[in-house]
Amino acid sequence: MDLASRTPAERPASWDEWWGRARQSMTDRSTRGWYIGASFGLLYQVLTVIAVWLSPGSTAAKVAATVLLVIYCGIFVFLAPMVWWAPLRDRIIAVAGYWLISFAFFPLLGGNTFWLWVLVAVVSAAVFEEFAIVAVFTAVLILIPLIYGVLTDFVDSAAWSGIITFSVTSMMFGLNRQMRTVRELRQAQGEVARLAVVEERARFSRDMHDVLGHSLTVVTVKSELARRLVTLDPARAEEEIADIERLSRAALTDLRAAVAGYREMSLSTELAAAQTALAAADIEAHLPRNGEIVRPELRELFGWVLREGVTNVIRHSGARNCWVELTDDSLVVSDDGRGAGMVRVVGAVGVVGVVGVAGPDGDAITASVASHRGNGLDGLVARARSAGARVVAGPSVHGGFQLSVRKATA
Repeated sequence: MDLASRTPAERPASWDEWWGRARQSMTDRSTRGWYIGASFGLLYQVLTVIAVWLSPGSTAAKVAATVLLVIYCGIFVFLAPMVWWAPLRDRIIAVAGYWLISFAFFPLLGGNTFWLWVLVAVVSAAVFEEFAIVAVFTAVLILIPLIYGVLTDFVDSAAWSGIITFSVTSMMFGLNRQMRTVRELRQAQGEVARLAVVEERARFSRDMHDVLGHSLTVVTVKSELARRLVTLDPARAEEEIADIERLSRAALTDLRAAVAGYREMSLSTELAAAQTALAAADIEAHLPRNGEIVRPELRELFGWVLREGVTNVIRHSGARNCWVELTDDSLVVSDDGRGAGMVRVVGAVGVVGVVGVAGPDGDAITASVASHRGNGLDGLVARARSAGARVVAGPSVHGGFQLSVRKATA
């Protein structure tokens, strides 16, 4: 787990759990970048090894110091990946412990030990996201060498050690922040991609309902009509069957276009289709001749609303007449069917009103939100919201049901 992917967690309940998570973090594939960078960062420690062998002391002591130095450098490579996931307290203990181990080199290295503190600074900047903690560690790692240098005439080396420590810590902490930003951007991109998939599924669902719902409704009505006409008027029945075939082929074409994502809604086409569908259902249509009066940016939305409204009239209303009214920013589909007793509820932008329908004898027939609105009206809500419009369902002035859409005013 690298700088960009670690997520500090709660303290594990047992040592076995702690070590298991540490081992998982250390062996994560994304840790490879840290191992490579840390290994190259150790090259300058060759100077520390040279300082060990140039210092006074026995060969055995120098060999022991070299072995300890190798171990110390090994801890540097593995410590950060080991505790990246850990809670804050464990990370503080780990870095502080690593710093305290360096004091074991003082008897042999003296002031040169401070060059090891550069490694401590790198680890602290790598494992902490908290600026205050990194600042405290950095201040300690710089001030102690300076005080030591003043007291022992080791000022030059201590000063250079402090400068390098500050520079490396700043660079590492900045890299840490940058990597975290990259991580957050990747997470955001992943969320955007996920939402895009959700939106595409919703669009596809709406299109399937709108494309197939209307076409299958008309096919059903014409099929029933053709069945009744088979014995009464075979020639007319044959015409209806031909229309059914044409509608089926058109629905298949629309389905393929919707799947490909290229289907465009035409208000004028929907007006013509509504005329045909209403006539097939023996409903007298009162429609405008075309939709040119409507603003261009609203025509596609109004086409979908018209299709859904006419489909609902044919399916549910039992109406004898259907009216469609258009203005530049509104569309109203109304009928004179079973709509008496409806209670009009107006929602906010993009929200469909929920209605209750009264029966012929005044008995209430209450439709639930889900069952009355259905997928079609829910789809219109989504389309209207994206266009800044409002969909309203309720009773019409003709005694039936009315579905309207209007561009919302600011």
